[in-house]
Amino acid sequence: MSKREKVTQSVLLIAALMLLLVTSSFAEGYKLQRTVMPKPVYNEFPSNLDTDNIVIKLKEGMGQPEFDGKKFLRSGSEWDQLNNLIFSTDKSSLVSPRISTDKAILDEMRLEGIRRSGIQLADLTLYHNLKLSSQLNNRERLEIINEINSLDIVEVAFFPPYPEIATLDSKDVDKSPPKTPSWESGQYYLQAAPTGVNAYYAWGYTGGKGDDIKVIDIEGNWIETHEDLHGGTDNFHIAGSLIDDPGWYNHGTAVLGEIAADSNSFGMTGIAYNVDLGTVSIGSMSTSSAITTAINNSDTGDVILIELHAPGPNASGSGQEGYVAMEYWQDNFDAILNGSALGRIICEAAGNGNEDYDDFLIYGSLFDPDVRFSGAIMIGASSSSHVPASFTNYGERVDVHAFGTWDVYTLGYGGLYGSTPSDYYTASFSGTSSASPIITGAVAILEGVNKANHGRVLDHAEIRELLTAYSTPQASHYKKIGPLPDLQGSVNQIVGISFIADTTFGWTPLDVNFSASSGLAVDTWKWEFGDGDSAFVQSPSHTYNDAGMYTVGIEIDAAGDIRSISKVNYIVALADTIQADSIITTPGESVVITLSANNTVPVNKFQIPVEYGGDLTLNFDSMSTVDCRTDYFEIQEFAHYDPYFDRITVRLNSSTSGTSPKLPPGEGDILKLHFTVSSSATIGQTSSIITDGYNTYTSYIESSLGTYDLESLDGEVFIGGCCVGIRGNIDGDINDEINISDIVYIVSYSFDVPSGPAPPCFEEADVNATGTLDIADIVYMVDYSFGSPSGPPPVNCY
Repeated sequence: MSKREKVTQSVLLIAALMLLLVTSSFAEGYKLQRTVMPKPVYNEFPSNLDTDNIVIKLKEGMGQPEFDGKKFLRSGSEWDQLNNLIFSTDKSSLVSPRISTDKAILDEMRLEGIRRSGIQLADLTLYHNLKLSSQLNNRERLEIINEINSLDIVEVAFFPPYPEIATLDSKDVDKSPPKTPSWESGQYYLQAAPTGVNAYYAWGYTGGKGDDIKVIDIEGNWIETHEDLHGGTDNFHIAGSLIDDPGWYNHGTAVLGEIAADSNSFGMTGIAYNVDLGTVSIGSMSTSSAITTAINNSDTGDVILIELHAPGPNASGSGQEGYVAMEYWQDNFDAILNGSALGRIICEAAGNGNEDYDDFLIYGSLFDPDVRFSGAIMIGASSSSHVPASFTNYGERVDVHAFGTWDVYTLGYGGLYGSTPSDYYTASFSGTSSASPIITGAVAILEGVNKANHGRVLDHAEIRELLTAYSTPQASHYKKIGPLPDLQGSVNQIVGISFIADTTFGWTPLDVNFSASSGLAVDTWKWEFGDGDSAFVQSPSHTYNDAGMYTVGIEIDAAGDIRSISKVNYIVALADTIQADSIITTPGESVVITLSANNTVPVNKFQIPVEYGGDLTLNFDSMSTVDCRTDYFEIQEFAHYDPYFDRITVRLNSSTSGTSPKLPPGEGDILKLHFTVSSSATIGQTSSIITDGYNTYTSYIESSLGTYDLESLDGEVFIGGCCVGIRGNIDGDINDEINISDIVYIVSYSFDVPSGPAPPCFEEADVNATGTLDIADIVYMVDYSFGSPSGPPPVNCY
């Protein structure tokens, strides 16, 4: 089977697996991307972090090292160094998995996420928690974590945060009359835009109350017996020890009240009051473990809310200044990324730290969605007039906003009404904690409407597009917190038209089957496939013959009601190659082999394995990207070098921090390999330049749309003689011309007595390339020069 056939077969397998997708991963919006947080260097003792524990993430690509409860069953200097640290009883008291979900389940989730998203996901089994000995002083704790971070086998190690609920101080409890009144009129966030999200409009549509959608809240405690949550009889807690503290259980109850308070004659009414509720507490597990538990107890299209934040690198120690969203920490980010890849919609409080996530000096690219993007919907807080709250975090990473300035009506706390936690109500919930449930409820409504009308759920990119395209903008302000969603516009869009494809990614010619649906009575359908072709049926098929990224759109006419939708760069048709050039050289020469590539999508990383074996000995000298398309790439390194077997693997990475752009689609040189030819080489010896991979090293491209193999076209280094270009310039004149003097020269050499001088170059005189110089060469030259019609030209040299 050829390399192209293997690659095509592999991509077709990926395409088949992508049928499992609830929708395309290539919808408009930021693409899921994993960037590892830099290894921290702790010079000062961080008193606001959990310094009794160290989170250790082992490097990817080493498999899953077995751990016998005391040490990793691996050998080598760095493994010995790590094992000495964790096995030493005066330094460590316990090592355990950071994420408590069973290893087999984590492996299954990861593989499914890779199949659905087409991206490589972190192996969550590589996270471990090192509990330090209580006998260690502050200096010793810093020495241990910095030593761990010095190991190449460790991707990152850090002191974990103490998560807190992302709310601000509530009002004191007010005792009130025994009969609970209705305060729905105070829930302005239910109202039409620009005041609220217009839940009232969505409720009029099938699925518009969050029907058949599950929402899981991650924090610390809730009052399951609250009278306005499923009648006070629901048992929605999934896992995790509850934190027995009024601040935690009031907060959790307030969050659930905004989302799912019952629709009845008293109390509040939740935005998506028909959702199925679930809760996971961090009381006995890490945040990353809680996220993974929620993923494992939900399905595609379900919604997970992270109602936590923690002191970040800029925390001042004064209140919540400097608190950041939980995805700042790598274990949480990787858990969220896995959830997004698995089709869960994860909503995340941006945090109340008044932090600018675009401040590169503090956060680098950790909140740059072009570099590190988990897929979570990140939510900021505003006043009722859409002005960013004084405390809200902000920046490009914050997608949308809702309300958080002490005027949100919901359950809990008792400041508005109540005598026990089971009938507490408040009119002053706040923070990104009160903003996030509003968006979570809106997401549940959109999923419910789409599921009811089209039989499928939406992915994070489609949800983000609906939340922002149909919305009320934030007030003009230096803090970017995104708009407030308007459910009227987004529900209209969902009901009007939706479409999917059975595959969105593969090699040309790429056959795609499209399917559209609508909640309206459609008279006409019109498709635009992005390559100039159209169709006018509901479910067409189309073949993409040329490589490219194609925006697909459809327009319907339903009795004069015109609706349209498009998905940018929805179809990716590949014809990507990497090719080594071929050259003729002589013994002892220095040669440069240039590798060129054509890429359909923007590329941030190449891996290029090269084998250079044959009967010609080449000695590898160096590599470079001078005058190549990749000459600005920040990372240019050897992933493997094996001179004994004549093979190397080069990795080129545009940037690890987002400071350099991806390589745009195009064609041209990407790498130069410098060799020295053996001085003992002889004419005719060759060395093949093969780039299709060896052992575990394959030739691939990594992009925001996924990682895929390249079709490899081999090159060659050939030891030639004096012949250059075409044979026939027998007398070796300076103009390299073939003329009558060349015929005279060869005749004189062959028949003159005494014979004429030998040709300066044997190959030049062997014009028919038979390996001998005889009368046939003279006939060949005469026929070429004087025949009527003339004979064929002399043969190329090599």
